[in-house]
Amino acid sequence: MRLYISIDMEGIWGLTSWREPKERISELMTQELNLVLSFIEKYAKNADIVIADSHGQGDNLLVSKLPENVSLIRGFPRNYYMMEGLDESFDGVLFIGYHAPVGILPGQMDHSYSSSTFYEVSINGKKVGEAEINGMLAAYYGVPVILISGDDVLVNFSKLFFPDTQFVITKKAISRHSAQMVPYKSLVEQYNRAIKTALDSIKRIKPLELRPPFTIELEVNDTGAAYLISQIPGAVLVSGRKVSYSSSSFLEIL
Repeated sequence: MRLYISIDMEGIWGLTSWREPKERISELMTQELNLVLSFIEKYAKNADIVIADSHGQGDNLLVSKLPENVSLIRGFPRNYYMMEGLDESFDGVLFIGYHAPVGILPGQMDHSYSSSTFYEVSINGKKVGEAEINGMLAAYYGVPVILISGDDVLVNFSKLFFPDTQFVITKKAISRHSAQMVPYKSLVEQYNRAIKTALDSIKRIKPLELRPPFTIELEVNDTGAAYLISQIPGAVLVSGRKVSYSSSSFLEIL
C-alpha cells in the first residue's frame, strides 16, 4: 500500500496561533504525525509512505524524530507545494492538521494559502479551501482522500465535499486564535478508529468527482494584487479585486 500524507500546522492539536514559537510548532506537528504513522504501521504494516511538510516554508517537521521507513518532502518553493510528488501510484491521501477556508467563522487561523493575499477562492461557483483544492488534485490522479484532521469548523465544512472520508477533530474552535483542545486521549482514540476504518475501506473510497470545464475565481485583498494576477494569459479581471481563469484542464487552473 502506498500512502501520501500532507501535513499542515493550523489544525494540529495544541496550536492556536501563528505566533507560537517555531520549536513548539515543530514539536507538536511531529508528535501528531508520528501518532498517525504509528496507527498506519499497526493496520498497514510496511506501507510505503511519502510525507509533504506543507506549512509555510515546509521546514517544520523534526526530521530526526521521524521513522526511518518514511520519505519526507520539505522546503520551498515546489510546483505543487502541499501535494508535491503525488501521482497515480498512490492508494490514498491523508490531510493532517488542516484548517477551514478563509472567511469561515470561527475557524482556527482560517485562510486559503495566503491570509495576506486571498479573500475568497471558488471553483465552479463553490467556495473551497486547501483541503478541497488538494482533494481535487488528488482526484486528477485518481487517488482518494481517506482521512482529514483539523478543527471542528474544517470538519463540518469539508464533510460536504468528502462524504466517504474519515475525519478527526483535534480541537473545537472558539475564534480565529482560540480553541478548546480535545483531550489527548480522545485524539489518540479518534486517530486509531479513523485510520483503521480508512485503511479497511480504502478500495471503496472514491476520489472527488471532477467535472470540466473548470473556472477558478480568486478574490484578493487589494486591487494591485488583482491587477497583477490578471496579467496571466487567459485570466480575466472580473472586478477590482476578483480575477477568474477557465480551462478544461484542472492542472492548468492551479
